[in-house]
Amino acid sequence: MEESRFCKICNKERAKYTCPRCNLGYCGLSCYRHKEHSDCSEAFYKECCMEALEDQDVSSEEKQKMLEMLDRLEKEEVQNSDSNSDEGEELSERLSGLNLDTDSEKIWNRLTSKEQAQFNQMMKDGRLGNLVEVWTPWWDVKKVKIRDVDSENPDDKTPDVLSKIPDISKLLTKSKPSADIRNNLVNVLFAYVFVCRLYNGTHWDCPRESALKLVKGSDVLSKNSVCSSTSEAIQLGLTNSECKQSQVFLIELVSDVTKILRGPGRGEELKFVMAALSEILQLLKKCHTLYKKDIKVSSASSTDDREEKQLLFLAIKKLEFYLGWSQKCGMILHSVIPELRLEHGRLKEEFQETIQVKKSIERNLSQLRPPREDSKLIEELS
Repeated sequence: MEESRFCKICNKERAKYTCPRCNLGYCGLSCYRHKEHSDCSEAFYKECCMEALEDQDVSSEEKQKMLEMLDRLEKEEVQNSDSNSDEGEELSERLSGLNLDTDSEKIWNRLTSKEQAQFNQMMKDGRLGNLVEVWTPWWDVKKVKIRDVDSENPDDKTPDVLSKIPDISKLLTKSKPSADIRNNLVNVLFAYVFVCRLYNGTHWDCPRESALKLVKGSDVLSKNSVCSSTSEAIQLGLTNSECKQSQVFLIELVSDVTKILRGPGRGEELKFVMAALSEILQLLKKCHTLYKKDIKVSSASSTDDREEKQLLFLAIKKLEFYLGWSQKCGMILHSVIPELRLEHGRLKEEFQETIQVKKSIERNLSQLRPPREDSKLIEELS
């Protein structure tokens, strides 16, 4: 069902009616009279009353009742506006001095039980999600034409590529890079796009949480896993305990990784890969710095803090290596794009088949259920 067909007040029921004044779709009388629509509904009632008062066929007694109704509506309107302003002022006073971005727990504790209940209800029925603007990833852009590659785009949100990138030839003096590096990078990028999507583009607002989620969400970074194929790299991401989201959400991450590997267009094939790896490295370094400060200030730092700090340090070294490798050998990554597209198609097809099987089971659920004991007894008696 299309979103536009839902009631614009409760966002749950189908909009069966349309307000004659503002064309708002609503499901019933309770929503029509809701405070969010009160200005329009009360004005409509007043208009009806005024038209009736002007009608010569209406008795004096009926006119007196309508005048009393108008007077009551005006008094209620004044009372509601006063109470709403008082509640707004009271809430602003309770939240004064708090940072709306970082003091979420304190803000929650200062809400009344009624306000907390309203917030929880909005989360359950999906209204809260409608208030949050969905982030558009920087890699989700149309292909750039060749003549536009060198032109500046003020709307370009692509992260900056680090200027100092290690020379891979100096890191590998006696050996050649493994052919599995391209698959390992797919696993790292899968964890990266997962974190970006999960935090709706605000991962820099909480660098510690997002960096740890990214590292632990990649088996290559956290467990030293080596991926022998593109499919294995994706499967490790899909089954990672840190990447718990809906199947639809996870499957579309494969498409995100493909877009990053493909780049914005010919002439800048490695731009997105280098930008993504640069941002990952900067995010991990930021988190690592925070851990160092905490451990330095507090002598009673936990073992977990020290282990996570070491995990970040090792992941940083890997990212520096991957950046150096991508700068010199990154074009090899384009060879995995067809494999990623096949993997994405296969996962979508498997998911659709699962949905069809589920629907089939639900349709035949009554036949699959065992007969009740009382029905057996009736059959025996008969």
